[in-house]
Amino acid sequence: MRMAFSAQGITKEYGHRSVLSRVNVGLTPDAKIAVIGANGAGKSTLLRILAGQETPDEGTVSHSADDEIGFLTQTLPVVAGETIQDVITSSVAGLKQLQQRMRELEQRMAESPDEEALTEYGEVSARFEQHGGYRIEARTNEVLASLGVAYLTQDRRVAELSGGEQARLALAALLLAAPDVLLLDEPTNDLDNRALTWLEGYLRAYKGAVLLVTHDRDFIDAVASAILELDGHSHELTRYEGNYGRYLEAKRAARIKAQQAYDAQQAEIAELREKSATTARAVGFGRAASDHDKRADNFRRANVDRAVSRNVRAALEKLARIEASPIQPPPSPMRFRATFAAGQLRRGTVAIQAEGLLAQYGERCILDQVTCLVDAEDRVCLTGPNGSGKSTLLRILAGRSKPDAGTVWVHPGIRIGYLPQEPKLPDPAGTAATNIITGLRQAGLKQVTDEARGWLVRWGLLAREDLTKRVSDLSVGQQRKIELGILVGSNPDTLILDEPTNHLSFDVVESLQDALTEFQGPVITVTHDRRLIRQFPRTLWTLHEGNMYITDCAAA
Repeated sequence: MRMAFSAQGITKEYGHRSVLSRVNVGLTPDAKIAVIGANGAGKSTLLRILAGQETPDEGTVSHSADDEIGFLTQTLPVVAGETIQDVITSSVAGLKQLQQRMRELEQRMAESPDEEALTEYGEVSARFEQHGGYRIEARTNEVLASLGVAYLTQDRRVAELSGGEQARLALAALLLAAPDVLLLDEPTNDLDNRALTWLEGYLRAYKGAVLLVTHDRDFIDAVASAILELDGHSHELTRYEGNYGRYLEAKRAARIKAQQAYDAQQAEIAELREKSATTARAVGFGRAASDHDKRADNFRRANVDRAVSRNVRAALEKLARIEASPIQPPPSPMRFRATFAAGQLRRGTVAIQAEGLLAQYGERCILDQVTCLVDAEDRVCLTGPNGSGKSTLLRILAGRSKPDAGTVWVHPGIRIGYLPQEPKLPDPAGTAATNIITGLRQAGLKQVTDEARGWLVRWGLLAREDLTKRVSDLSVGQQRKIELGILVGSNPDTLILDEPTNHLSFDVVESLQDALTEFQGPVITVTHDRRLIRQFPRTLWTLHEGNMYITDCAAA
């Protein structure tokens, strides 16, 4: 099968930190593949290497000289003075060149029949049609409108656009260029639901190969025909055929198999220990030896002792080999355990109440007399445009910031677990182990033992060898997992979560989502994760221009 794109043995390190290890990637001409993994695992690095913007320490990247590679980065390079029209014109320049070449060949063939010109014309026109050249004007209007940038006038300077507008313009330009291979780094950022749905359909029907990095599970489910998971510990890629639903099934099956292998080895270890301890005692003679038979008896005893010694030694040697490299148990599921006295926080009981909250940044009013209430079993999803004050409101409700006016009342005795949008560990100069202990103490736990460090490993958040690393040497995703470990271990009664799925690998996201579903206390969260929003909230809070609008999802 022809490969439009392939990479072999890609290895990359930054200083002493390994990012990619012997990674192989192959794309057929129509492949739609998602790359997943925690933030900091190396996904963006891999795409930059595949796009030729970065050089691997080892390995090779190859593709046909005729195939065009298009790369969408997470930030749009802004050229001074460049307008939206300049970006669009540049994006379709390749198609314009093909069109110009077709006109030249048509003129040449009109002047005199030419077999060579006819052959080239067939190739150029086929390529022009494949890349949508005959519909370029209609495609331009469709793409700009569908990605929500058609309202921008073509003479607007790119530097004057917001970050979200620049990101959508960059994606539009790349789609209009219609390269043979699309490398997309977080294409779903800054898209609303309508644009997401359109892009899902567009990429499914795309005639070229697509390799994308995204944290949107629904998007992967809709687009991908295979998933490449980049492990943050081994830095290697594992391929899973099918979409996200198939990936989850494969991960569940792998976990069951891993548990069975672990249980079988534990049983074997117990059997070997028992065998080595009891074999010598279990062998003996049923009668006492007579005087005239002592010599023969001693001979038999010596043979038995040697056999017993060999059996015990073999069992101990096998036990030592197993214990030198034991099978590790699969991660235990995360579980939040509220500590509030049973029965005191019943349904209908107010957990948090805020009245007349006012928050301003300079002359801009972020929260304008906002009033809200959370009862004991509430599941609240807080939405609103970027900059509308969502994170500000969460910090105020969690007691991490003070409003300019207004009051917040929290039910006596409640322990609030707060997760900020970006990792903010209590001891930035410390190790992973010291941070979880410090964080639990700051969360109000009076007795914190060194055993708490093991939670990170038991829940599959960190490898054991990472516990002694300074957090400054860990990726953003690993730091987020430490923070999540502190949150779970602090036994909160109420959860206030700002983009809780940010920076996490999907196995941790799934475990967190299950833990939130089972949690008995109230939860308030800000999230762009469509799957979490669909499964989770009972109440929707929407912030717009400083005002709060509340929708009962159960009644809607």
